[in-house]
Amino acid sequence: MNQVTHDNHYVPKVYLKQWSDDGLHIWAYRLLVSNENVHEWDHRSMEKTAFLRDLYTEIENEEEIDEFEKWLEFEFETPLQESIRKVLNDNPLSSRDWELLANFLGAQDMRTPQSYLESTERWERTLPDLMQKTLADSVRKLEDEEFRKNIEVSGNDESSLYNRVLEINVVKSSETESGQGYIQAEITTGRKLWLQSQRLVLTKTIKALKEHKWCIVSPARGYQWFTSDHPVVKLNDYGNGSYDLKGGWGRKSGNIFLPLSPRHLLFTQIGDDLPDRLTLTSAQTKQFQRLIAERAYRWLFAREPLRFIHKIRPRYVDPEAFKYEEEQWRNWHEIQKQAEKSTKNPSNP
Repeated sequence: MNQVTHDNHYVPKVYLKQWSDDGLHIWAYRLLVSNENVHEWDHRSMEKTAFLRDLYTEIENEEEIDEFEKWLEFEFETPLQESIRKVLNDNPLSSRDWELLANFLGAQDMRTPQSYLESTERWERTLPDLMQKTLADSVRKLEDEEFRKNIEVSGNDESSLYNRVLEINVVKSSETESGQGYIQAEITTGRKLWLQSQRLVLTKTIKALKEHKWCIVSPARGYQWFTSDHPVVKLNDYGNGSYDLKGGWGRKSGNIFLPLSPRHLLFTQIGDDLPDRLTLTSAQTKQFQRLIAERAYRWLFAREPLRFIHKIRPRYVDPEAFKYEEEQWRNWHEIQKQAEKSTKNPSNP
């Protein structure tokens, strides 16, 4: 029996090692700390960096499995290694290299705790209306009171992911006091839904990233790129200093970028025909650095301690918030298991 991987790296070591000064460690700057005496920069083992226990662990037939972690590694991490080597050596890149780099960016945009929290917030806003529509559609499919099946959601890619996470129950009229049957639906906006949504996006929606013209961007002389625990930046620039980091993968003129090493950054401006390589001015480099730091969730990573980081992204000192967050992630697996038990997978009743 294969051993299950429980320490799930949401920023893979194959990526982080570009910032390692010895192949084993990386300099890390924590954004939420328990007290002011915590060192700004910590030389951490990459093995114990950017991971959470059982972040991707799934339960199948009452057994824990790590198929999602293996899938990410097989589809997005392992194929990238030769392309990254070319980037680091400033070698020409083939169309396949650009595609693999874009695929990796897409996966990295989806797989982080920040992505989970933002997805959950979005689902809380949008799921009630979607479920109401699903239930209304299902009523039209019922032929008699003996009919009972899981609803097959059709339509756009986003809604089809609920096939495996939406539990539909048909309560017959004979089972109710009023003598009228009804349909009830339940969905848990937790790990199960998050992993399924990633599978959908990273097999279908990701095609949008392959249509863009990408380039490798170098910082100005004397500067370097650092990275974070959510290293993909999606910028909507509205001009006059107005912007947000809520861009999508296909919004025209939007910027998407991902640091690849201290000297290389993958970049696109959607709809533009870019050269394969660009070097920024010092002002442009500082702007990109600020955006990378702003998009980070709880960690920044660099090859060496960077003295200016605290100016563009100060640490937040809050012992109670720190303790609460540590406890929530420590109990993550048990909380998710209990939530998943309460909503039985319709494909495995």
